[in-house]
Amino acid sequence: MNIKKLRLIAITLFVLLLSALPVNADSTGRQAVIYYNEACDECATYINGELQEILQANQVQMVRKDYINQRENRKELNQMNDSLGVPLELQSHLVTFIDEGQIILQGEPPRRVVEGLLSAQELPDRILIYSEEGESDGYKAWAFAGPVQTYGVNEPITTYLTWFEANQASFAGASSVGAKSKLLPAVLLTGLVDGINPCAMAILLFFITFLFTIRKARAAIARMGLVYIACVYIVYFLVGLGLLRATSLVQGHWLGQAGAGLLILFGLTNLLGAIFPKFPIRLELPEIGKEGLKNWMYRATLPATIVLGTLMGLESFPCSGGPYVAILGLLGSQTGFWEGFGYLALYNLMFIMPLVIILILALNPVMGAKIQAWERASSHKVRGITGGVMALIGLVLLIWVL
Repeated sequence: MNIKKLRLIAITLFVLLLSALPVNADSTGRQAVIYYNEACDECATYINGELQEILQANQVQMVRKDYINQRENRKELNQMNDSLGVPLELQSHLVTFIDEGQIILQGEPPRRVVEGLLSAQELPDRILIYSEEGESDGYKAWAFAGPVQTYGVNEPITTYLTWFEANQASFAGASSVGAKSKLLPAVLLTGLVDGINPCAMAILLFFITFLFTIRKARAAIARMGLVYIACVYIVYFLVGLGLLRATSLVQGHWLGQAGAGLLILFGLTNLLGAIFPKFPIRLELPEIGKEGLKNWMYRATLPATIVLGTLMGLESFPCSGGPYVAILGLLGSQTGFWEGFGYLALYNLMFIMPLVIILILALNPVMGAKIQAWERASSHKVRGITGGVMALIGLVLLIWVL
């Protein structure tokens, strides 16, 4: 056997050996980015066990991103959910984005479903599978158009893909923003109901009446009233902004549920307090707070008015903090920080709207006296009505985010 033949045989054996070697997982270019809570033992078991096996078998590279110890990953996850249009009700604390978000796994979907997606020849532009751990009822599938479909744990993903392909044409023009379309009216309505606040209204009415008593000019009263309202807005907005920032650190599907539940709780507390005068829990300004506000009110100067509005903004929480925190929970779970910033500004605008209306009406001394008399006689009824409306809004929001 000559040298040329030996060389040819050696090259052939080398090529055959290379072809027999396993292909590197990331040679396909496919990647799965997993956002998880390192403190969640069940998540770690799933990621390092079943999910890792599935991805390796399909030659998909894994990238793990802990969003608890590395806060920038939390911001990144929020931005991914926002940019892809993932609705609140389909968000989980464990998320896997495969192929740059074409496949989105929220929670721990059944193994057969994940394997079916990774091996499918054709998929929609984006498809999301939602299934929390421990949910033996199955999973939800949504291709960002049409209604969300729910299937049993043993139902293959091909069932949904076939159904979606057959009905896709009828989904043209369907909204992909999901639950976000309902967020704006919820923010505006809750802000307005929250603004019908006996605490802030009573202080403003008393302040205007006092200014008329000491013969302040109407222009001066209007100016002080506007300064008072502006300070309430600014302080209340800044408090909300701080809380919104805090909620962004613990964002999750449960946050919206907790917010809606809190709104129901505060609404029922106000309603029961109006129906039963001796009800032990009252959401109102403490007596020491009222005395402090009156002391600043009696000074009747513009700097004192700034202090009065600032204190009123801070001390309004016992009266109206419940709806505010509830909406902040929804914003924190469904929006990014800057989007939530805009919603927060609108909420507070609706919150001060009743105060602006009262100021305009009360600049007429006769009308102001009538409004003040009505407020004293009807404060319990107003509290009861607004409490009932809050509870109803909270119930609607709770059903929405479940």
